[in-house]
Amino acid sequence: MSDSGSSSDVQINKILLPIDGSDTSFKAARYAIKMASQNGASIFCIYVIEIPTYGLYGSVGATAPTYYNEVVKSADEWFEEVKEVAQKSGVKIKTESLMNASSVPDSIVNYAAKNNIDIIVMGTRGRTGVKKLFLGSVASAVVSHAHCPVLVVR
Repeated sequence: MSDSGSSSDVQINKILLPIDGSDTSFKAARYAIKMASQNGASIFCIYVIEIPTYGLYGSVGATAPTYYNEVVKSADEWFEEVKEVAQKSGVKIKTESLMNASSVPDSIVNYAAKNNIDIIVMGTRGRTGVKKLFLGSVASAVVSHAHCPVLVVR
């Protein structure tokens, strides 16, 4: 391995933590918080809210505003859980829901680039069933397209 610089050349100041409420995203949060604590870094914790499709809310008679209200409420609960652990570790954390995303991976990658993120820490897979398969593909796409390193937590 060629070493053109020392390990001190690697600076981790901003960590992006995309969450989805799954066990693996909370496990990734623990890694991100530990990493932030060790490096004096800040965490940017995001939840990407996709544009709802008819199948998500139309069949149960709900409306798009109802869908968004429920999703934002869940995201806020997840954020509070992560914030509590981060604050106990003395880690600064900013939370944000990204609304109306047409692509979850693109939203994560673009957010990382726009905010000069040093590393993305995320779970391998999210929810169960079809969502599990889909969110596994999110991690794969982020790894493939991110401008910075990505730590994928199992």
